[in-house]
Amino acid sequence: MPPPDRPAPAGRPRPGGAGPSLMNPALAARVRQLAAQAEHRRAIAEFRARRAADQQARLNALLLEAIDALAALLGNPAS
Repeated sequence: MPPPDRPAPAGRPRPGGAGPSLMNPALAARVRQLAAQAEHRRAIAEFRARRAADQQARLNALLLEAIDALAALLGNPAS
């Protein structure tokens, strides 16, 4: 006679993916909290990267304008 089926240990899925995993509600809440924090950190990192790229683009545009202004000043002979 085969041994009776025992429930999976807490926090681990049942063999073969049969049914939901058994997890302590406090542990599940902590997992959700950590996932939310990780998503928040990813959003902050994405925002900072986008902002740095925008600032670099603005700086590049200002430098090109300064170069054009200097070229115009130096290219025209003084009267």
